[in-house]
Amino acid sequence: MEEINETNSWRDREFAKFRVNPHQVESILWGRMCVPMIYANWEGFVVSSLKMLLQHLNNLGLTPLQIPTRLVVVGLGDTYRSLSGKQSFEQRCIFTDKFNELLRNTVRFKTKIETKSNLHSEVLKELCQMFDFDFERFSDVKSTLDRLVHVRNCIAHGENSILPTQENIENFIDAVKQGIDILMDEIDIFLMQECYLYQQQA
Repeated sequence: MEEINETNSWRDREFAKFRVNPHQVESILWGRMCVPMIYANWEGFVVSSLKMLLQHLNNLGLTPLQIPTRLVVVGLGDTYRSLSGKQSFEQRCIFTDKFNELLRNTVRFKTKIETKSNLHSEVLKELCQMFDFDFERFSDVKSTLDRLVHVRNCIAHGENSILPTQENIENFIDAVKQGIDILMDEIDIFLMQECYLYQQQA
């Protein structure tokens, strides 16, 4: 958790610069420059923190019998792709071999976090489901974060009609900071309560 905190500290300094426009760049241009950077900070934090979390789980050397089903599914990763559409008998055999191998060994999580380069609320929800994080905690910020993704995409595709104001910048920064705080807290709970271990229902 300390490592995740360290990777986040510089973001606050960057956000402070976005808020004040220290070089007095023309306001419309400044807004269009800041939006992709704010989004990059949001996606970058989500990807780097979850990657570190998966690396930590790899270091624990967990077996499939020790962890919840959702993490077994995360461990299987791309293996499920072989089951899409109509599968041949051969494809089912390959999948079963991989599944059996997973059950015999410690789980090795791939640390690539897939955001589809568009970290909107549906992608965030799926990432939360992987770790059983409380996605509802993002309710107050998810519409602003979705708006950030939309505006960033419009700017990236060269749409000149998007003119972010300083108020927009402030709102995006506040939403990202709140989103980061929520995610950090969920990771902290996950680690402190050892939610990565299988909890047998009473």
